[in-house]
Amino acid sequence: MKMLSRLCVAAVVLIILLCCMAAFQVRQNEMAVLTLFGKPVRVIREPGLYGKWPWPIETVNRLDARLNFYEIRLSEALTRDKRNIVAPVFVVWRIDDPLKFLEAMGGIESAQGKLDSLVSSAKNSVFGRYDFGQLVSVNPAEVKIAEIERAIAENAAPQAKTSFGIRIEQVALKRLALPEVNTTYVFERMRAERAQFAERYRAEGRRMADQINAQTDSEKTVLLAEAKKDAEETRGKAEAEAAHIYAAAHGQYPELYTFLRGLEALKKIIDANTTLVLDANAPPFDLLKSAAPQSSPPPPR
Repeated sequence: MKMLSRLCVAAVVLIILLCCMAAFQVRQNEMAVLTLFGKPVRVIREPGLYGKWPWPIETVNRLDARLNFYEIRLSEALTRDKRNIVAPVFVVWRIDDPLKFLEAMGGIESAQGKLDSLVSSAKNSVFGRYDFGQLVSVNPAEVKIAEIERAIAENAAPQAKTSFGIRIEQVALKRLALPEVNTTYVFERMRAERAQFAERYRAEGRRMADQINAQTDSEKTVLLAEAKKDAEETRGKAEAEAAHIYAAAHGQYPELYTFLRGLEALKKIIDANTTLVLDANAPPFDLLKSAAPQSSPPPPR
């Protein structure tokens, strides 16, 4: 009885081991290639539990179904206008054909080396069709970075798919650097471009200043003309009013008017250095006589 129990336990353990060896699970982020004595016989893309012959009859080769990222090694590329640049590129890829990938690559590490060579060649070919000014420019419309990235991906994708079973999802420039010999040229070009912008803004400023000055001069001429006109009108009114007052005073007090006019004439003619020999009785010099002036008749009532 005891021996039978042991045999039952051993049988159960053996069955469990056989089940474990005859079954395998494919996870959500995996694909699997089942090989029979090393020869691929089945590709499994969907997750779940599957059966197989125990090892070494059948073997499960698991492959990552997720996106993979790989940064291409640094290398110089030559633009169409013969400018050297250093443009690190990263590639986003995934396994498209598990069977072909397993046969051509065998693993992720080998795939990265193949991608490095393939994408580097495509990058050098594409950069040779663009000028340096389409990579670096102060004018956003001239920059073709996105177009260059798409061209690199389109150049490398067909061979990656047909030869390696890889689908390239995206190629992008990580950054753009320059060899040291090109740095001086780039800075000089940037200075020249900014000098052109500065000169254009200065010319625009001078043009606007000339317009403002011309408008100001025009307004000033109009204002001065109006002010001169107003001044002449005011002066004319004042002179007319003064003449009216003088005429009224002359008519009412003729002797006082004559006296004031005589004094005013003396102020204009005689100063400290003036020497005259004239008849003292002639007006207006008769006012200089020391004799007291005759009394004026009383004003009319």
